[in-house]
Amino acid sequence: MPREFAAAVVMTLIIAFFAFQLDGPQDEQSLLVPRFLLYLMAACNLGQYVQAFLHHRQKIDAIMTLKGYPLKRVGILCLLTVLYIGVLEIAGVYLSSFVYMIVVSLIAQPMQVTPAGVGKRILVSFACIGFLYLLFTVALTVQIPKGFMPF
Repeated sequence: MPREFAAAVVMTLIIAFFAFQLDGPQDEQSLLVPRFLLYLMAACNLGQYVQAFLHHRQKIDAIMTLKGYPLKRVGILCLLTVLYIGVLEIAGVYLSSFVYMIVVSLIAQPMQVTPAGVGKRILVSFACIGFLYLLFTVALTVQIPKGFMPF
């Protein structure tokens, strides 16, 4: 069995596991988003099967297509995301998101890091966090983890 097809089967099993977990006495309103996510996962899983079929038919080796893939960079980004989630409660949403956006945007880019690029990313991150602050704290008055920040 080709590896891509095996990965698609494993994903199907994961989706089925989560689908069975949703089965039970719950109101329909609370199941709306989880069901939507399951349908979205199922659509992506169907795409996995199509891709596995096409690659098998065209005799494309999935392992060879990963040659040159920045696996180390992706792993670092995943670890940073886990760290970001862990720090949200301590440092607060705004500060941790600001730092996360800057660091991830610098690591994720394949180009060389320049002072001008760092400055642009800081400005864009500041604008995004400002928008989130205005939306969630000012307009919607949503309770979010503040951490040690006074606002």
